[in-house]
Amino acid sequence: MSRSTGAKARYPAKPDPTITGAKIALIGAIAAALIGAASTITVALVQRRGSEAAPGSVGASPSDRSTASRTPTAGTTRAGPAEPSAASPSATGTAPDGVTYRCTGSAPTGIDISYGPSTGGSQATSLPFTAHERLTASARYYSITAQLAGSGHVSCTITLTDAGRTVSASGTARGGYNSARPQICAGLDAHRWNTCT
Repeated sequence: MSRSTGAKARYPAKPDPTITGAKIALIGAIAAALIGAASTITVALVQRRGSEAAPGSVGASPSDRSTASRTPTAGTTRAGPAEPSAASPSATGTAPDGVTYRCTGSAPTGIDISYGPSTGGSQATSLPFTAHERLTASARYYSITAQLAGSGHVSCTITLTDAGRTVSASGTARGGYNSARPQICAGLDAHRWNTCT
């Protein structure tokens, strides 16, 4: 047997498993960071825009759209068609089941008001503001966000009555682009609503 001494045999270099493992770990870390960031952004947008979604949008069931009754006043635009307002108080003197949204104050440079249940919402653009709606069976919370447009002050209150039990939440904002954001959340038991923390 004779060996060729003139040329070295060329073999492809083996990849260094440490470098490949480091690259895979880096790609995995970047992917995890992107997924985490996307999830955080999605949750933030859903929470911020949850009350601005139209009643007919994805996620609102037909029963939610048919039971949402809004009776807004002064400077409001509706996200969907209005229905008759909720029933008047019963003969026993208890308030009817439903939610009332109220904002007062002064907003010389403008105000954006978003209100409604977690399943959809409406907007308004002036003060004073009042709206009432019936309870929505699948709502997890009711909220109002009143954001000033540079100056002024605003105070907002949500009052919810369900099965004779009334809960209220309020918030205030002053100056700049600050927001009043009261919210009432569903409890674990039926007809158990609480101020969100």
